[in-house]
Amino acid sequence: MNIVSYLTDIYGYGTPIFIKDIRIGRKSKTAIREEFYRAYKKGELEREGPGVYSIPKKDEDFPPVVTFRKILEKKFIYPVDTFEGLEFLFVEGYFSGLTFLNQIGMSQQVPAILEVTTNRTSSKKREYVIGKRIAYIRKSRTKIDNTNYKILQFLDMFSFVSLDEVKDNKQLLRNYIIKNQFSKGLFSKYIELYGFGTLKKLTEGGLLDAFI
Repeated sequence: MNIVSYLTDIYGYGTPIFIKDIRIGRKSKTAIREEFYRAYKKGELEREGPGVYSIPKKDEDFPPVVTFRKILEKKFIYPVDTFEGLEFLFVEGYFSGLTFLNQIGMSQQVPAILEVTTNRTSSKKREYVIGKRIAYIRKSRTKIDNTNYKILQFLDMFSFVSLDEVKDNKQLLRNYIIKNQFSKGLFSKYIELYGFGTLKKLTEGGLLDAFI
């Protein structure tokens, strides 16, 4: 069996492949690593970082690029292999901190260090490093899934933004609540995971009545 053909059938091009996740029949981990190394030396695989590879598509002018964000998504946010477009059914994490503020337009600062909250760690905070890129990885307050990741991501934000920032971005935050159809029931279910400070910012920031 040609390992590159096998991996291409499963992962396609430009997708992070974590060697530790690969199982091929009864082949040992050592044998699999050796096959990866040989394919890498032949130019059939790209090495994106320690234990992370991808399959290059060389017949295109603009082949898919494996970014650091893609690696984080594959390792911590959508780790289950599934059909394209269905990743959200198996969500295990989300971008947080300044990364999330930048996503929703509350900050124009592009973060040098990405932040992820995930089920896939037991650490309160640890660093994940690929080359010169660093991400902060944090465990979640509760198990993340496709039904709650957006509300948890939103509520997490109030742990590190000030009340003045909330008030300055009141309409943006209200629109975000309405767009994502956050219900009062969902809010009530998860607000108890957060301290009084979070509730205070939501209340005094004029956001509570935006929950449907």
